[in-house]
Amino acid sequence: MSIRYEERNGKRYAYRCTSKRVPGKKNPVSIKEYLGVVDPETGNLIPKKISTDSMKFTLKDGSFRVKDYGNVMVAKKVCDDLCLSDDLSMSFAGAERPLLCLAMAQALLPTPYMDTDLTLESTYIRESVGIGGMDLPSQRISEITRTIGEATGCMEDFFTLRARRSQGNDFLYDITSRSTYSDLMGMAEWGKNRDGESLRQMNIGLVTDGLGDPIAFDLLPGSIADMTTLKRFVSDMKARVPGCTLIMDRGFENAGNVAEMMSSGIDFVMPCTVSSKAVKKLLTDFAPDVTRPEYDRIHDGHVYSVCERVLGIIEDKDGFSYVTDGDPSFGSSIHKVHAYVCFDSKKRSDDEQKLKKALMAKMRELDGKRFEDPAKSFNKKAGWLSKYLDYTVDDDGLMRLSYKNNAMTFFRNRAGMFVMIAPNMDWETVMTSYDARNNVEMAFDIFKSEPDGKRGRMGDPVRARGRLFIKFLALMIRVRMQRIVSTSGIEGLTVENMLLSAGTYKIVDDRGVRVRTERTKRVREIFSLFGVDNPDQLPITESSE
Repeated sequence: MSIRYEERNGKRYAYRCTSKRVPGKKNPVSIKEYLGVVDPETGNLIPKKISTDSMKFTLKDGSFRVKDYGNVMVAKKVCDDLCLSDDLSMSFAGAERPLLCLAMAQALLPTPYMDTDLTLESTYIRESVGIGGMDLPSQRISEITRTIGEATGCMEDFFTLRARRSQGNDFLYDITSRSTYSDLMGMAEWGKNRDGESLRQMNIGLVTDGLGDPIAFDLLPGSIADMTTLKRFVSDMKARVPGCTLIMDRGFENAGNVAEMMSSGIDFVMPCTVSSKAVKKLLTDFAPDVTRPEYDRIHDGHVYSVCERVLGIIEDKDGFSYVTDGDPSFGSSIHKVHAYVCFDSKKRSDDEQKLKKALMAKMRELDGKRFEDPAKSFNKKAGWLSKYLDYTVDDDGLMRLSYKNNAMTFFRNRAGMFVMIAPNMDWETVMTSYDARNNVEMAFDIFKSEPDGKRGRMGDPVRARGRLFIKFLALMIRVRMQRIVSTSGIEGLTVENMLLSAGTYKIVDDRGVRVRTERTKRVREIFSLFGVDNPDQLPITESSE
């Protein structure tokens, strides 16, 4: 069998030629079958139109296949740019190609794992990574996830490689929860469910670099508090990247955690919640002076009022706690940290608007209503807003709501104010570093927005960890795609419609002859955006290693 081309009237036509012996004839007879015309601009074959009846026959016969190709090329280019294959090869020697296949499948179409083989069958993923002859049915995928879940040392090697490959020395850390229907052999527990669902959960700690590329993750029991995870995380990051800077959100600023990081020589940036007496005193002291011009500073085109103070950390029989520089025990501090007390007038206005809208909506819901047990109903329905609302019951038994004046005054005095702490950084560096926190939030948003991404059903914690690792690899691909798309300047372009558009560029396999469909203008635009080069030859690889 061979492919021959004929030129007529300025066009180039392709034919499949096969030799066949016919009874009664001495020499074989050549049978020529028309395949299509060659696109003069791209050199790709525009296949002949196939009738519906013919297509039904060949699909049933298994001799005719159409696979998505353009979206696979984009995903493969992203993997190459991330050097995923190299790092997987160094940490999971021999398993890198199946892992890359599964990660690309999840990145292109984040389905439940039982449907991953359908994605692989309908795309050119396996051929693109060199295992076109390997079948990956659901049972085989389950075996892979269990093997990966057991290989915690290999995972740690991979995380270390990713941390050292990252650009810059800043790393962001945060925790999210994933609801699950399974018990996970006691690992899924009741706790603060960030999804707002009445289900058990497991916690996932995620590390990204300053640009938002995922670096490492950890699977944690569902009831564990954010602050108790930090000690192990600090130890891991110190081993992976000595001298790194950690950027964290609220919830980790416990004085014990800060003391642990400073003792370990870890640099960090984080905001403080208004929980300790020392932090409250910083806000109270600065509140009367926020309008004084000598405190004005500008960052990224926005004006803040900023007062620099110092917090000490002391240890007594009750543990670690913060003290201000005016406290008598400040001199016995084992550590001292810079505290930047900031006021943002826009944030104050936004916070007040948000609170007022919530309060007015709750008053419309409850005011003038009759309840059998007013106290119980108020506490249940008002929730956290009960801090700012009060109620009475009139002579007709109707509930009447009003603001708590002291609570509202206290809110206005504190609105728009926040405290940032760091061991050695100046204020501008602190704010610039903390601006990157949106990157880890983007990674969480992508993880949570996947179909079926919030509820796990796997009851085996080892397989759950293996599955999460593949999801983690897919997340790395999606985050990089999102960053490229969001900075492209192409109006209306999203990762989802980009992949759909690229997927219109397909490979047609007709009895062993593989040809590519025509590339549309949109596909060429996407390839240019991601730096994809259309290869002269198809990457047909039938290895089943």
